Amino acid sequence: MKIVSTLVLLLAFSLLSSNLVWAAGGNNLPSNTSLTVEIPDTSIYSYKANDGTTVVLGEVVNHNDSPITSVTIGVTFLDQNLNTIEYKTSSTSTLLKVIPGNGKTPFSISSTKSDPAIANVQTKIAGWTTSSSKQQILSIVPGHLQITSQLSLSGTIKNTGTVISSGTKIYLVSYDAFQRVVSVSNAESIDIGPGTTSSFSITSTPNSHAKSYKLVAESNNYQSTITDVTDVTATLPVMISGTLVTDPHGNKYSTIPVGAPVKITSELRNLGSQTTQAYVYYVQVKNFAGEVEFIGKSSGVFLGESDNATVTWNPTTDGPYFIETYVWSSDNVPLAPSGPIINVVLVKSQQS
Repeated sequence: MKIVSTLVLLLAFSLLSSNLVWAAGGNNLPSNTSLTVEIPDTSIYSYKANDGTTVVLGEVVNHNDSPITSVTIGVTFLDQNLNTIEYKTSSTSTLLKVIPGNGKTPFSISSTKSDPAIANVQTKIAGWTTSSSKQQILSIVPGHLQITSQLSLSGTIKNTGTVISSGTKIYLVSYDAFQRVVSVSNAESIDIGPGTTSSFSITSTPNSHAKSYKLVAESNNYQSTITDVTDVTATLPVMISGTLVTDPHGNKYSTIPVGAPVKITSELRNLGSQTTQAYVYYVQVKNFAGEVEFIGKSSGVFLGESDNATVTWNPTTDGPYFIETYVWSSDNVPLAPSGPIINVVLVKSQQS
């Protein structure tokens, strides 16, 4: 096993939302050309998941002419003062098990701890081994990618090899405008006979920062090349995601006191052609009997591709609630599918 002690300090700062971390930074290590396997600084993207853990995505680049496998990645999760909160390694986090010579593959690692103090991440390649190659003879033909509140893609994949392609996994990789991996979804694993073409479909929750999409496949014995997805349509021009329920300072409530101000903030992405699209952001809070407790709104104008919208709610009655979000035009025409429902927002009186 080879080991590269490549440590890249990622000084994280917020981008577009309080739960998204865009990590960028430099290092005093040798230049990238002297590193045979590396994680480029600019590939790192991290965010807070709904369960409070920190998810780190990036790409491993193999500068060797020959393939490698068993790539072990180490991630250090740090607070804003660069004190270590957790260190985690994984040898199963890369998308492709075998990385071709002069190729690359995404990876994803989540923190074990749900710790809001995690503000920075530090990554390194902890080891890898050489590997025999996998023939890239799986041929993917992507179909139409439809983006609404769900991301849906269908397509075909052909095994042009001479033996069965067993355990074939097909991955859809979403990239942002900076070509960082922001999400990965996959189809169900299938076996494909030699000379046989199979259909596949992938459905997942879209990432509001995704700008381009690629497909790649790997089985126990074969791989595909990376294939661009170019036929993409968004039904409505705006997407709602990343809704947060916090106090006025951006801290998450465990329970919300009656009368306490609650900030409800969503990330909005403008997928349409109008770069100055005006919108009205609506928040509706219902109790579990389906009765409306609160409706609030705020207006805005997209001056670019994305925006954050916030409505403040002051609950007056204790109990469990759920929150719905909508984006309409000023003429009351829906601009986006309804956002993901936030369930079980618990409000308690001070005496409870």
